[in-house]
Amino acid sequence: MEDPELEWGLVFDADGSLNILRSPFFDVGFEDDAIVGDYLDRVVPILASVIDRQLPNYDWSLDSQPFPPSSPPSTFPWFKAVGVATVLVASLGMLKTFFR
Repeated sequence: MEDPELEWGLVFDADGSLNILRSPFFDVGFEDDAIVGDYLDRVVPILASVIDRQLPNYDWSLDSQPFPPSSPPSTFPWFKAVGVATVLVASLGMLKTFFR
């Protein structure tokens, strides 16, 4: 059976630490957001086993907290007024061409 580090495509430095940039295992290559979950499902368990081997005397866990919702970008009142005026002028221009 092959060495798991080579089989999984992981590259370790001389000191035994994982070299993420040289490891083909971490090649993302997604083209849409649907693949992100699959990538994480593939990578996280392997990383967990590597961490367990390198730090056998430590207990660790992955914790995640939801991000606070971001506030909508602030818009200036004059910017809204200019937008409304632009829409009105464009609408009136279209009506003028139809009633000729």
